[in-house]
Amino acid sequence: MKKILFILLLGVVAIQGLAETIVKGTYDTKKKRYIELSQTFEKEINLSYVLSSDKKNIVTYKTENYDILVRKSDLLELYNKNRDKKEKNIKNNISDKDKKLDYVRNYIAELVENNKAVIYERKTKKEIKNIVKVKYNNDIYYDAGRGSNYDGYKFYTDKSLSQEIMKFDIITQFGVALHSSLGDNPYNRELTEKEKEYREKNGNHFEELKELYKKAVQNPNVEQKISY
Repeated sequence: MKKILFILLLGVVAIQGLAETIVKGTYDTKKKRYIELSQTFEKEINLSYVLSSDKKNIVTYKTENYDILVRKSDLLELYNKNRDKKEKNIKNNISDKDKKLDYVRNYIAELVENNKAVIYERKTKKEIKNIVKVKYNNDIYYDAGRGSNYDGYKFYTDKSLSQEIMKFDIITQFGVALHSSLGDNPYNRELTEKEKEYREKNGNHFEELKELYKKAVQNPNVEQKISY
């Protein structure tokens, strides 16, 4: 089952995120591959959660620059939701560098999105009240066929920080979020009947991406805005 990995990454001061998708197409001549990077600003999240005064029931998730505090009972409820073997306890401090607890990132992110977390900038000890949720997709099509896709979510305190992320081929902070075969390049070959059916239903989207591919081959740094 396809799972989307939530990834936490926080920057500077928050501004409102508008719903828009930016697609950047680049073409690597040496490797004969087309890289399609897209970012969608999904929503702004206002953080107004009040934590319990009981410190024993608080988990602190430590990222490079931020501390994310959640209620231990909330985290355990998410963790145990679909598990036969229930976890009764979890340590109070979790680091994003603790590879044994990678799964916790997903649940922490879910709590953040549902306004069940408190976030502090460690350097200034300032509480963050607003963040922006951004969705990413990174598709790679090879001229010879086959390809891959990476996707996931990140949270920012500044929409402009996402422009820096657009410079990378792989956009997840902790590595590959999702990898699946995309099949042969759909932009430079005859389509199958199933793909033709998809194209008929999503014609504008397909044609926009096909045009982006052509431009990427001619100019490796093309950026377009596409509405979904």
